[in-house]
Amino acid sequence: MQSPRERLTRTSMSLAVLAIFSTLTFPVLLPYIFGSVSIMLAIISKGARHSFPQRSRTAVIIASVALAFNTALIVSSAFYFFRVLHDPVLQEQFSKILYQTYGITFEDLLNQIGLQNFAPGNL
Repeated sequence: MQSPRERLTRTSMSLAVLAIFSTLTFPVLLPYIFGSVSIMLAIISKGARHSFPQRSRTAVIIASVALAFNTALIVSSAFYFFRVLHDPVLQEQFSKILYQTYGITFEDLLNQIGLQNFAPGNL
């Protein structure tokens, strides 16, 4: 039978691995949930002792990497989106890719999400 500390450590490690996996497959929300809960469980698993179990340390490192990578992914995506909004050359390239892939232009996409003021003809 496992002690509560061992169960917390194992659960923390499992959630850290899920945070990494969800960063690669379902970015934005799930990595923040899994990563934060993993770190909290790792901290709780310490208990009154002066040191963390080795697995808890590993879980904190893995969860922190997942959170940092997910944050970098969100920031770089937002940066690229705003660059596309304000650069007509990038808008044209992006519009071609969108039309080839989905059959919709960038201007139509902006109109659908309510950003008509940023359409290529309005800049």
